[in-house]
Amino acid sequence: MYRKHSGYFLAASLTAAIAVAPVAYAQTTLKLINEYPATSITATADLNFAEQVNKLSQGSLEIKTLQEKDNPFKGVDQVDAVSKGDVQMGTIFGGILGAKDSLFLLSSLPFASKDFKQARAIYTCAKPALEARAQALNTRLLYVTPWPPSGIWSVKPVANAEDLKNLKIRTYDQTSKAVFQNLGAESVNLPYSALAEKLAAGEVNAVLTSGDGGAGRKLWDHLPNFTAVNYSIPLSYTIINNDTWNKLSPEQQSTLTKAAEQVSEASWSGVEKRIDANYARMQENKMTLNKTPSAAVMEALSKAGAAETASWMKANPLDEREKACLN
Repeated sequence: MYRKHSGYFLAASLTAAIAVAPVAYAQTTLKLINEYPATSITATADLNFAEQVNKLSQGSLEIKTLQEKDNPFKGVDQVDAVSKGDVQMGTIFGGILGAKDSLFLLSSLPFASKDFKQARAIYTCAKPALEARAQALNTRLLYVTPWPPSGIWSVKPVANAEDLKNLKIRTYDQTSKAVFQNLGAESVNLPYSALAEKLAAGEVNAVLTSGDGGAGRKLWDHLPNFTAVNYSIPLSYTIINNDTWNKLSPEQQSTLTKAAEQVSEASWSGVEKRIDANYARMQENKMTLNKTPSAAVMEALSKAGAAETASWMKANPLDEREKACLN
């Protein structure tokens, strides 16, 4: 009798436990690549995105970030990796995406934006066209992250226009490469991931970048001067493979969209604060900052930039709506 009743009660207990146990859903994991270090503004945005996705999905959707050395893809291979589905998502600098479609270079045209408000207006205006161009690459645009304005990191101070000619400078797209070539400098278009080796070998003595966050760690040991020329306010674009997107449930798609909106807003509202933080970090590392470049330097860059923008516009015809975004 005892055994019979204990078996009955055991079965009843198990049935009750199963009835009240929460349903376990399989977790979906998406990998997100980024070639910049975790403390850079774009990588920080990605970590925020992963956190928001986890919260909104209650853990059923995971974003696994592969940043800097953990990212197996470099340069333009990152675009191909996301397009082909070798990795599900990527946060990719506009200069790299621009090698596939020049419209992604719009925000990084020289002196196109005088401040973040204008940079955001240009992006908002061009967003429908950028989304369509992303679709042509078999990807979907989720969000963008603005960088602080690009300046010149250099071995020697850039005090006058003649100093520009002595630069062997790393640039980040074909337009910036041409601008500095037109000024008489040696310039090479390199992704961030390829920079450390060139610096260590002494093949470059200057870099065009903001050097935001941890990105500066690879610069100040070699380049003790920074000239705040505010060349452009470039963007990084976070994209997801279209086939991956289409396999997600509507709820998962909604989660990614909501998280992307939150992260985008946080990036635009917080980017300006990073400039002072970056400058403070530069000074802590014994750098010399020139926040007011000479008129001669700015005039030379402005003229070369205007000429190259005109050449870019001729080589990359925009429709009337796209042209209006720059006005």
